Amino acid sequence: MSLLPEIFLQRVRDSAERDAFGQRGTGGWTWASWGETGERAMALAAALLATGFRKGTAVVVLSTSRREWIELEVAVLLAGGVVVPIHPATTSAAAQDIVRRAEARWAFVEEPLQAEKLLSLLEPTGPLGRVVAFDSLSRLPGADAHGRLEIALADVAAGAPGVFSHAELLESGRHELRRGAEAAVRKRLAEISPDDPATIVFNWSAAGRPQATVLTHDNIAFTTAGVPRELEITAQDRTLLFLPLAHVYPRLVVWMAMHVGFAVGFAPARGEALRAAAEMHPDFLIVVPRFLERLRRGLEQEMDRGPFWLRGGMRWAFGIGSERNDAMAAGRVPLALDLQHRVADRLFHVALRERLGGRLRFIICGGAPLDRQTERYFGAVGIPVLEGYGMTEGTGLATFQRPSRPRAGTVGTPLGGMQLRLAADGEVLFRGRNVMRGYLDDPAAAAEIKDPDGWIRTGDLGALDGDGFLTITGRKKDIIVTEGGKNVSPLHIEQLLRGNPIVRDVVVVGDRRPHLVALIVPDEKEIAKTVLLEGILLGSRDEAAAHPAIRALLDAAVAEANARLDPFLQLRAYAVVPDLDAAGKSGRARRQALVERYKDVIARLYVRR
Repeated sequence: MSLLPEIFLQRVRDSAERDAFGQRGTGGWTWASWGETGERAMALAAALLATGFRKGTAVVVLSTSRREWIELEVAVLLAGGVVVPIHPATTSAAAQDIVRRAEARWAFVEEPLQAEKLLSLLEPTGPLGRVVAFDSLSRLPGADAHGRLEIALADVAAGAPGVFSHAELLESGRHELRRGAEAAVRKRLAEISPDDPATIVFNWSAAGRPQATVLTHDNIAFTTAGVPRELEITAQDRTLLFLPLAHVYPRLVVWMAMHVGFAVGFAPARGEALRAAAEMHPDFLIVVPRFLERLRRGLEQEMDRGPFWLRGGMRWAFGIGSERNDAMAAGRVPLALDLQHRVADRLFHVALRERLGGRLRFIICGGAPLDRQTERYFGAVGIPVLEGYGMTEGTGLATFQRPSRPRAGTVGTPLGGMQLRLAADGEVLFRGRNVMRGYLDDPAAAAEIKDPDGWIRTGDLGALDGDGFLTITGRKKDIIVTEGGKNVSPLHIEQLLRGNPIVRDVVVVGDRRPHLVALIVPDEKEIAKTVLLEGILLGSRDEAAAHPAIRALLDAAVAEANARLDPFLQLRAYAVVPDLDAAGKSGRARRQALVERYKDVIARLYVRR
């Protein structure tokens, strides 16, 4: 069985009364059963088909992670459509570009302010036919210029045809089902093939624009079928999800739930994840390194503010936990160490685990390299962190650690049924049914990353040990992966800045860091021109670069570039440096050399934030 809607409908039949998807609201947690989810998805699919929805129609989803997102995805797939997620922080221009490239006819958005990003595409000559909002109100953090605390869908739509609420569409679909429309949904389902596209995922690429990866029903079904068993996840488990469903990584968790029947709760916001975990008591978590590293720093800061006896006790307990984990990896835990660990666990570790709900068996971490200190921190308190590795072109997963065979410092062993090897230069290659169909509108780029035999060239360098465990050692391509798992093309941002006369040279920095910063060399001719026009008296080049008039020009250059970039690509700070020469090195080697040379300057940029 490789059709995603069939997997879902089987889960609805097998687990109709069990909790499926939960959401935290003002009144606490509410849960929808698999049966309720199935009814709503079927109604939405019927509503789509009643409008003449054709097989292969693309539907964009611009929303945070929530229960309706999942119901909509299943409905689109039941109707033979293709789901195109857009990150909720995406700018209007970038979101509209995705709609045009995907030739989307429908857009589902979270609320009116998100709808506003796409409404201009509803014009008679525009690509969109309908925009549907999950919520009919946008609640503002404070009064806007008109004194409003909330904005209704009617306020932004201004009578535009083709704008509906989710509730209207759902009720329309239920009406269609009462008239026997389920037969039409079943008929459309019979027309779908495992090789048909299920989703198109847009990710930033080295080309300076998002690359559109086409994944099929079979790609996702194959990738998710066996993973829950190898992770020892059962239908009795629950997980908390706060990553954006715009990425394929968290969506895999949802489809794993459909295979097995475990429950998925959606945190109201990432900043409230800790409180949500304490309330929901998840059995496992799926995160990116940035979340864990921030959580660790926050917990350490709390500990440092505590009384001296607590600080000393926690440090002793962490040391004991780490020592015991090392002994377990070596195959033997001395009795004295085991006894100390039992005391440390009862007095200290259990309190930290309770902060995360008290039931966590492990945390799965992927999307970017994980700091080893963070891995040891959580392992020491009895919450193993299992790293995984993958890329969108391989449906988000290529290797992962199993709870029964953890190996610190590695990203585990390959997904069952796929092949993995290293090229002569150490590049990681893989192939299997998880490999993408291709890129939507860039066959040349697809041919570059996927060879005729189906091997994906990852651009990452790795090492395999004798047991088949993969360690990622570096990257061939000049791509930055931020602490939050965002893939960034620094060249694109640098080109934007070099287009400003005041910038002679620039290097963008941010690999394994929370955000991007830059090192800038100002143009001496532009400095001289400004000095002359402003009548500035300066004694040195360093003094010139620090002058408020010159800084204002640099600030404006950075602001102008940021205005053309999505939020996660924007520069948060910059420093002026004398030169960016790197002894003839280019690409990633040049970037690494300059990061090492200016490491103290870069460190100060991040401290300021």
